[in-house]
Amino acid sequence: MRVSFKTFGCRLNQAETTRFCSDFLSAGWDVTSFGSLADVVVLHGCAVTHTAEQACLQLARGIKRTAALAGAPEPFVVLVGCVVEADTARQAVSGVDLLVARADKERLTEIVCARLVESLDRSDPTDPSNRPDRMPPPRRKRALLKVQDGCDFCCAYCIVPQTRGAPVSRPWRAVLDEAHELAQAGFAEIVVTGCNVGCYHDGARGLADLVAAMAALDEVQRIRLSSIEPSTSEREIIDLMVSCRKLCRYLHLPLQSGDAATLQRMGRRYTPEAYAATVQTAVARMPDLGLGTDLIAGFPGETVEAFARTQQFVAAMPFNNLHVFPYSERPGTPASTFSEPVPPTMRKARAQELIRLKEEQRRAFARKFIGRTVEVLIERVGRDGYGGGWSGEYLDCRVAGVSRADIRKIVTFSPTDADGAVLVN
Repeated sequence: MRVSFKTFGCRLNQAETTRFCSDFLSAGWDVTSFGSLADVVVLHGCAVTHTAEQACLQLARGIKRTAALAGAPEPFVVLVGCVVEADTARQAVSGVDLLVARADKERLTEIVCARLVESLDRSDPTDPSNRPDRMPPPRRKRALLKVQDGCDFCCAYCIVPQTRGAPVSRPWRAVLDEAHELAQAGFAEIVVTGCNVGCYHDGARGLADLVAAMAALDEVQRIRLSSIEPSTSEREIIDLMVSCRKLCRYLHLPLQSGDAATLQRMGRRYTPEAYAATVQTAVARMPDLGLGTDLIAGFPGETVEAFARTQQFVAAMPFNNLHVFPYSERPGTPASTFSEPVPPTMRKARAQELIRLKEEQRRAFARKFIGRTVEVLIERVGRDGYGGGWSGEYLDCRVAGVSRADIRKIVTFSPTDADGAVLVN
């Protein structure tokens, strides 16, 4: 039996899809690329924005039709992820054979097999005796390691607490065991991810303790952290970054707005001043720190003056990576009922202004590394012999003198120039 996956949304969704892939492989399935012939197609949906949700549902409605037009057998279509929990997607979706709720997603393979096994002329693939112990092949160049799920911060614009539930951390030992397995499987970089990863805890041990324990594993070469919410464990992580060379010096702290009143309406847990103090502390200790953030443009009630304050704040911060989103109403969230909505065209225009600022900052940050030694995880090699990948500071790099044998390896090079924001030699 063949299964393929299509994942929408964040790194946490991607990490969960990797685990689904592993479970299906262990149950005796073949995993094929999305778009190729498959008996089962799993769509891992996202509901954080209206655009992501609709893209997933539109694809779900068209998979069987696409197969029919190609003369291929009709696949069994499964929908899982946040999109299943969103109110707008609770109604049956045309073309989907199975909706798997949040509470059941850890049993995805078992549930799919149970629906299909009666029609298969073979032994039950969910029988533990038929499940070899193996990790998925390293199709990704970086491993995504999920350490926790859920969030109860309940920001006014966010549907995640409804779709993923309260915070739950994975056991300490289970995370370290998986980190060891991923390193043994050939991954040179492990990305630690979760829904609100800064809230990880197992007893008295928090995220910084967990990352330090991962770094102590001999097989682990490099660790990257996904987004960390301000007011959680960012200060402890900064301390660890200073002393631990295995931990990438890249900190992604979602800002959302540089205007104090807008942050308050959003239900965020910090002020612009507190955020700036954290960044100043980090950069004072690590001058070449890569710094990323998330921004929402056009939140309800965001005036021209409030947006200007966000622009000024962002320009004053040493960001080298911005994720910018026009505000998207999510039914069921407090913000969806707020007065003074910003017109969609203005949201998009403000987002474009921030993106232009992002490009300027990213180019300036890249030029700081010309002539210095940079470590890069090679993720691809073109026919021209140049390799591409990301530095620990999350800078795109184009490296000469590498081969396909270097893919998934960390190499060092000395960039001689920056092509825009891409370091080259």
